[in-house]
Amino acid sequence: MPSVLKHDFTTRGNEKYTLIKIKKINNDTTRQRGEYAFKIFFGKGKPIKAYFVAKGIEHIYDVKQEYWDKNKKKSLLKEVPIMPSLILFRTTRTEAEEIERNFLNKVMLYRGKNSENLKEPSKISEREVKIFNIVATSGVEGLDFYDEYNPKFTKGDKFRVIEGPLKGAEGYVVRIKKDHKLYVSIKGLCAVTTGYIPKAYLQKIE
Repeated sequence: MPSVLKHDFTTRGNEKYTLIKIKKINNDTTRQRGEYAFKIFFGKGKPIKAYFVAKGIEHIYDVKQEYWDKNKKKSLLKEVPIMPSLILFRTTRTEAEEIERNFLNKVMLYRGKNSENLKEPSKISEREVKIFNIVATSGVEGLDFYDEYNPKFTKGDKFRVIEGPLKGAEGYVVRIKKDHKLYVSIKGLCAVTTGYIPKAYLQKIE
């Protein structure tokens, strides 16, 4: 919507006039950078991951996990997808839609309830992505990841982690198989639960 600028002035004959200028505001959000997500079709994660690496596009897809070789003689590091069907990335809407066209039948942009128009890709909360990333890439044991069809956990109070490798993360305490864990989510898209966290590391958020 254009903005209206008014400027009052007086002529030599003391006649008063108002000069109205209309300034057009650029509301094109297609070139603003934001957080987006691709739903990845089965087995199609590697090419899109390689593309993001080659183009230098910030993304969250896999983490390094330690495991033992077949003879259990030495431990190795292996990159494995957090969730094989999902990749989070940061770019413009224009570029996101272009990538979707280039990888037709391999990926699909996430379009959820956050979009004003369901035909447009949803921008994801940058804060939620940041907190999710703290947990997802922490390397701690006992992490479990869930897609949008995750079970509906009964949420308790909200806490912030103030110590340890998960410092800065925020989420709800949930009870899973008699254990209390921290549940961190990107609304409507994905979630992760932690393993045991000492109570001394948690600060309740009022």
